[in-house]
Amino acid sequence: MTEQEKIRLLELGELLSTLGVEFRIAQIGLEKMVEEHGLASPEAGEASILCGDLALRFSEAEEEFLKLRGEL
Repeated sequence: MTEQEKIRLLELGELLSTLGVEFRIAQIGLEKMVEEHGLASPEAGEASILCGDLALRFSEAEEEFLKLRGEL
């Protein structure tokens, strides 16, 4: 594994950690929007979209991380 790959692996690890925290915060926000405005509300819809976007970003970063880690 090259130094550049090791650095990228560390960056991806940090990104995964950050995205995990952001996703959990978004989940809490979604729960709050559903409680306050209802499941079909625009507020809950926006919060759900944010959760989906974060989940996708996490999955993409995780895939790259695992690919790099597999090359160790």
